[in-house]
Amino acid sequence: MFNMTTAPMANNSSQVQNNTEVNKVYQTSNLSIFKNINGNRVPNLQHVKRLAESISVYGMKCNPILVNEQMEVIDGQHRLMAAKESESFIYYIIIKGYSLSEVHTLNLNQKNWSRKDFMEGYANLKIKDYIMIKTFAEKNDDFGLNDCIALCSNNSVNAGTTNNGKKPFENGEWKCKDLEIAQEWANKIRMIKPYYSGYNRSNFIGTMTVLFRNKLFDFNEFMHKVRVQPTALVDCANREQYRTLIEDIYNYKSRNKISLKY
Repeated sequence: MFNMTTAPMANNSSQVQNNTEVNKVYQTSNLSIFKNINGNRVPNLQHVKRLAESISVYGMKCNPILVNEQMEVIDGQHRLMAAKESESFIYYIIIKGYSLSEVHTLNLNQKNWSRKDFMEGYANLKIKDYIMIKTFAEKNDDFGLNDCIALCSNNSVNAGTTNNGKKPFENGEWKCKDLEIAQEWANKIRMIKPYYSGYNRSNFIGTMTVLFRNKLFDFNEFMHKVRVQPTALVDCANREQYRTLIEDIYNYKSRNKISLKY
């Protein structure tokens, strides 16, 4: 990406290294020419502060931000904000044709985008399903985001990587199913909190989500048995152990034992 000229032949080598100029690096102190790209993640202000302090001490290093021909920032919004805060110049490279999809690709490769970042980005783009999951997650903030995604998917899985390697949530393809069912399930799980502090553990939520879809499972009956045995629910290592424990609690002093296998 930096300006390059043809490199000289290495000593004792028959190979010629042909380096081609790809994109030019520019420098500017006019930081107002740059624009945020709609749908990018919310900046980490602590990270901006650390970068600004580093720039103030060591100066701006030649680590260019990437922008498209509209001067929208594709990569480097934190560096740009830090340059503004420290009243520094910035290096930049113009890559024609880049858009939000390249923002996602670059950050996926750098492994610094979280699911929350993707959710915020797609919600800012006014994608209905992501606005719904954002609202749900904010309302049910005692549950992790992955668990909220699973509940809103009305499933025990959290819309992770599919069999063909796709990532629906990260790709903006995730669909929120029945939000009323998701909230009903979340409320029921929360009713268990007085009897089990681990009510919001992912494996427990996943187990309960499967049981809610089991026609043999009566939640009211389960809560009755939990109240009879208020210390019976304990942490388990995985969902299978949780299912076995819940089945034992559910069948406590019952004449007709019910199997709650998936």
